[in-house]
Order: sequence, then C-alpha cells, then structure tokens
Amino acid sequence: MFSQLKKAVIDHDLDKVESFLDELKEQENFSLASLIDDLLELMLMECSLRYGSFHFVKMSLFLREFSLKNYFSRQTELKIARVVLLGLAERHFINLEADTGGYKEEKISQKTYDKLAEEINKGNTHNAFYYAVGILNQEPEQLKEYLINLGMERIPNSLGHSVSCFFPVMRDIVSHSQDISATAILSYVMYLSRYSYQNKYNSNQPERKDLSQTELEDLGLKAASGSGIVNLHHMITYYTFSMLEDVPFYQQLPPYSILENYFGNKNIDQSRLKLTEVNNKKTEIAENYQQFKDNFSLENYQDNLSFLFSNLDTNYQETVNYLHSLFAEYYSSGWNPHYYTGLYCALGIYKSDKISDQRVKKMAVIQAVEYFASNVL
Repeated sequence: MFSQLKKAVIDHDLDKVESFLDELKEQENFSLASLIDDLLELMLMECSLRYGSFHFVKMSLFLREFSLKNYFSRQTELKIARVVLLGLAERHFINLEADTGGYKEEKISQKTYDKLAEEINKGNTHNAFYYAVGILNQEPEQLKEYLINLGMERIPNSLGHSVSCFFPVMRDIVSHSQDISATAILSYVMYLSRYSYQNKYNSNQPERKDLSQTELEDLGLKAASGSGIVNLHHMITYYTFSMLEDVPFYQQLPPYSILENYFGNKNIDQSRLKLTEVNNKKTEIAENYQQFKDNFSLENYQDNLSFLFSNLDTNYQETVNYLHSLFAEYYSSGWNPHYYTGLYCALGIYKSDKISDQRVKKMAVIQAVEYFASNVL
C-alpha cells in the first residue's frame, strides 16, 4: 500500500492520495508517526528550491514527535495526514539514495575532519561526502555536531537554514535510522557545499559562554519580534539553540554570540509586547475542540489571546492538539511548512523551563499564530 502511495505522491496524483486518505479513516491502528516514518526516505529526496529541501521533512519530524508523545487525537492525526500527503504530492523529487560504501580509512582522525571541511570549502560535494560517510560509520554523534557547527560558524547569515532546518534531521534521523542516515548527510553536505567559505570563515570565534537569564530572555524578546518569514526564522532558530543544549550529540555550548549577531540591531516589537501585557485574565477552559474553535477565531485572534493562554496554562496538551487541528482546516495548495514549524517552536518556548519571562513565551505564540493567520486568511 505504501509503495502505491509513494508512487501517487511522486506522480502528483491527488485523486489517489485522497483515496488513500479515505482508507485511513477505516484503519483503527492508524498512526501519524508511522505514516511519516514510511515517507521519510521520500521526503529526503525532495528537490524543491522554493522552501529548500529540508523544510518539509523538518515540519514532518516535529509533527511526528507530537504524535509519538500522544498529543494528537485520532481526528487531528487524520487531518494532519491530509496536510502532509497533499502537501508532499505538490513537491518534486530526485531519485537520491546514498550508501556508506567506499571509505577506506580504518581510523578517524582530525585529518579526516580537516579534509571534509577542505572539500566543502571547495564545493566538492562528492569528495566531502566521501569523508563524511567515513565519519558517519565510526563517529556519527561527532559528525552531527561538527556539521552543525560548520553551518553556524561558516555561514552565520544563514542560521535559519544551516542550523534550524537541519537540526531535527540530525537529531531524529542520522544514526537512528541507519538506512537513510547517509542520504540525510549527503543533503546537508550538498547545502554546505553551495557556499564558498574562502575568506569568510573567522577561525577566531568568540568564546562560548552561558548567557545570563536576563540576556537569554532579552534575546528571546527580539527573536519573537517582527513579522514575515525572516523574523519567524529568528524565533525558530532561537528555540533551535535551546534544543541543541538538550541533545546528547551536541557537547558544546551553542554559540549564542553568533545568534546575537544574526539578529543584529533588531528592535523589540512594542505592539506585540503590549498584547502580552493586556491578555492576562483567566477565562473558560475548552472541554472539546468545537468549544475551543468557537472561542478562538483566527480572524480575531488578538481578541482571543487570554482564552488561548489560559488554555495553554491549564490544559497544554489538549490545546496543542486543538491548535494543530485548527491549522489543518486551513490547508490549501502551496502549504508552507513554516506554519507548523513556527507553531512547534513557539509552543516549545511557551513550555520551556529555561525561560521565566512570560512575555517571551506569549510573544512567540502570538508571532506563530499571526504568521499563519496573515498567510491563510
């Protein structure tokens, strides 16, 4: 069945995809996480340049995480499956499949990493991949950290792609799903090799140090400010740095100084800040999705923020479910993966124990909802 589904997706056969979605409704054991697992190999072969090849798989991995944690109701999972499958069927693919054969060295040394960086510097993707798969076979965790650091330190103006887009793939696929790990690494090496690093790389990077609570939260206020995709990427990348601190493969402190430079002289959004301060009253808690939908209208979301925040505070998991279900109802052709990605990161910030400033938490959620509403209404 899944081979037929993949063919329908590759062929952009929306009628067959819709037929498959109808069949899913009759499958009592349907799982969104399992569906995404079966499609990951295909997602890694996406060659669309509109959003970049890792935007859709990143969104799907975040949705998979919520599914595995049982955040979604069956009805929500079916609605999201429609978003994933129809959205995927609009994209284009290249028959890309990498294996880990060919690397002859028995031991990984610093020279191996140096050669990897050298070939990336020159834009020699195949040569770079040769060294990368050698490291992947023997030191997968070190390779993930090394590649992410290359993306941060060598193309800091592209943190929203070189770090935040690749992080979930490094976390959830590489070394966990050996059958497609090499393909994921090849995609990342191809991205890094697009740039000429000569005369751009500053080997004297600032010392990595913890930010104070005030510095971290001030950075969060900036991250959650502004409108449009660039500013949404600021918030997504801010949360990605937080996630880096929590994964076993990343042993260093994230270079927050690079993130600060990425934001530049960005101002804190005073209008959004004010919204967080006036939406503090307690309201009713939704007992079901219909009640949530009746009380939280995207058309008037600024008037319903107290309701949203009360529900997140009182019933976080169900509210996450309701928001994803609501977003799915606005699916249309040209779905932007950032809708769900922005929501995932905003909800992560809202739930984070690292941040005590409620203004940061609320601004991130408002930003994600505003970005979605401004694009779908």
